Amino acid sequence: MVSSRDAPRSLSEPASIDVLYVEADRDFAALVASQLERERGRFTVHTESDPRAALDRIRSGDAAFDCVVCGYDPPDLDGLDVLSRVRDEFPELPFILFTERGREEIAGEALAAGATGYLRKGDDATQYRLLATRIENAVERVRSARASPGEALEARLSVRSRAMDEAPVGIVLTDPHAADNPIVYANEAFETLTGYDAEEAVGRNCRFLQGEATDEDTVAELRAAVEGRDHVTVELLNYRKDGTQFWNRVRIAPLFDDDGDIDFFVGFQDDVTPRKVYERTLWANTARLEALFEHSPDLVVVHTDDGTIRDVNQRICEELGYSEAELVDKTIWDLDPSSDPARSRSFWGELPPNEPDRFEGELQRRDGTTFPTEVHLIQLNVAGEDLYVAMIRDITEQKQREVELVEQNERLDRFASVVSHDLRNPLQVAMGRLDLLADDCDSDHVDAIDRALERMDDLISDLLVLAHDGDDAMEIEPVALSDLAQACWRNVVTGDATLSVETELVLDADADQLQQLLENLFRNAVEHGSTGSRDSPDDAVEHGSTGNRTASGDAVEHGSTGDRDDSPDRGAGVTVTVGETDRGFFVEDDGVGIPPENRDTVFEAGYTTSSQGTGFGLNIISQVAAAHGWEVTVSEGSEGGARFEFRVD
Repeated sequence: MVSSRDAPRSLSEPASIDVLYVEADRDFAALVASQLERERGRFTVHTESDPRAALDRIRSGDAAFDCVVCGYDPPDLDGLDVLSRVRDEFPELPFILFTERGREEIAGEALAAGATGYLRKGDDATQYRLLATRIENAVERVRSARASPGEALEARLSVRSRAMDEAPVGIVLTDPHAADNPIVYANEAFETLTGYDAEEAVGRNCRFLQGEATDEDTVAELRAAVEGRDHVTVELLNYRKDGTQFWNRVRIAPLFDDDGDIDFFVGFQDDVTPRKVYERTLWANTARLEALFEHSPDLVVVHTDDGTIRDVNQRICEELGYSEAELVDKTIWDLDPSSDPARSRSFWGELPPNEPDRFEGELQRRDGTTFPTEVHLIQLNVAGEDLYVAMIRDITEQKQREVELVEQNERLDRFASVVSHDLRNPLQVAMGRLDLLADDCDSDHVDAIDRALERMDDLISDLLVLAHDGDDAMEIEPVALSDLAQACWRNVVTGDATLSVETELVLDADADQLQQLLENLFRNAVEHGSTGSRDSPDDAVEHGSTGNRTASGDAVEHGSTGDRDDSPDRGAGVTVTVGETDRGFFVEDDGVGIPPENRDTVFEAGYTTSSQGTGFGLNIISQVAAAHGWEVTVSEGSEGGARFEFRVD
């Protein structure tokens, strides 16, 4: 017997194989011969169309054939007849029947008659690769049976090397009997994996792939396996020839000879970089999630569909006064006395996976005190089990603010009532008495008193609008901007001013609030856009007067007389334009406009530079826009006046 030390370490080229192919179709026979020789460089394929002549060639001994491949339909004798005669004289000679489609029924008969193999002809090149493999395996089995022990070992290694050459993973053989356990064989997949040719790898220890990134613990594990003649699987950070890194999963196993001695070590090598990167990413994400779970400012509970608590974070333990061990295995209803078990189970059963839902509840501390909570619940499938993750937030302060807001609104309603009735009625009496006084006497003080009372009326009307803003639910409906603008213009005392409507835009809006917005803008433009109605150039800043309030329910109800301004200069020369933009609409005038330094503050409640303005008009406009979700900006108009632009999308 030849030991592994006597066997060629480079696994020398295997012996040639002579094949006799018997086929009636000479052209097809030539094609098969060329394809087989292309598949296996050591094949020599002889062809013969006459089966009797083929038998004579086998008997003559002039050519020692290692295998016979025969079609089923040669002339004179069919494939089974040829097989029978070959078996009578050469019982060990491999014989493969290679027949056409539709002849499958003869497969069993051929194998029963002693055929080594049977293969149906196909339509693509894979049939030749398969046929070559069957020829090769059949010949090697016969040769191994005839060979000496040493020759048989070399033959087995030769077949093994061919199998490794075609393997989809990198494979190396190392010689443990030589110094430093060098590589003696490397397959093509190893070359592809590492970028090194087999010639560059043979003679070197595998650690040359590690570069300077040696993992001493992993290398020690490998060495221990080699010394202990054992299997091992490790993952190493290796370097390709071009310097790029990759994670290499290395599986080492000993190969033994017939005496039980180690012949070689075989190493299988795979690029597992994508999996390694995924694992590290998953680990990092898991670590972050665990940190988020443990250190979240929210209270986190994980429970099953029957309400049993599986896990909690530290925050909820601190808030409720329990330890983690005390909370696990409690039920949700032990912590939330406001919840109903039957309704909760029904809710959980209808909750779609991976879609969070929000609701409110309460939690009870160990000492019996409770607090309101906002819960965000999501159903997740973890390791095949449906679990529910509840992220809970203490909303005590929010609830307190809600109570305070209700109380504030109640106070505001009482204030509005006082303004509407207790102040408005005496004011109307004063206005009426002043009219009577003006008929009885001629005094400069009458006009001053009249202006003061009008300003009080304006202030009361604007305060009522602000107080009731948002009380009623908005009724959103399609509103034709052109029609509403024309109607609003008729409601405002405009004097000599003119309106130009250049739009057919239809808005989704609350008609009453949009009317209020337009009337305020029109009134401001008329009152402050002309030169005759301004106390000073700064009056243009105050676009807030609301002298005529026929559109305001509260003002009409309480008898506003804002249309008393009969000044001949009112609105003189002013043109107000309503038009549309690509994202909404605008209202602009051709007056003196608003100075740039004041445009950021004109919407603030109470802001005015006019002795007659209330400072609430533009604030009302901004509140109406905000209620609709619109964005309002003020700029210079095309003719130099004030331009209010509303973005509604």
